[in-house]
Amino acid sequence: MNMKGQGTTEYLIILAVIIVIALVVVGVMGWFPGLATGITESQSRAYWKSSAPIAITDWQVTSTATEATFSLQNLTTDKIQVTEITVDNTAMGIMDANLAAGDTNGAVTGSTGIACSSGSSYQYDVSIAYNVVGGIQGKTQTGQKPLIGTCP
Repeated sequence: MNMKGQGTTEYLIILAVIIVIALVVVGVMGWFPGLATGITESQSRAYWKSSAPIAITDWQVTSTATEATFSLQNLTTDKIQVTEITVDNTAMGIMDANLAAGDTNGAVTGSTGIACSSGSSYQYDVSIAYNVVGGIQGKTQTGQKPLIGTCP
């Protein structure tokens, strides 16, 4: 009985099993876009609370008037003037909000132009236009993660 190829065959089968297991692990961990699930509301809140230079510490979207309220925080040592917040490429038309260095009380309200059904979840891409007072003008902060929540 000639068994020269048995070791090679066993090696290839074990290698194939290891590759399949590695692909499953990679897919579960989210290294392939489309195989992983999106972020959760708590992950979105954690991201936006720490985004710099302007953090969104809290937000509320109304289900009746297509409005949103954002609580902003200036994470820099400069005074910042927020000139616009854009939600899914729709400018909210807010009044300019001045945030002192480290200020946590910047609440702005404006129209998103997007209807939100009560109880349904939403996911918005957000960007914030701002000026550094006495410094660079016309800056834009675009979120790398969407703003996620549930309509009241």
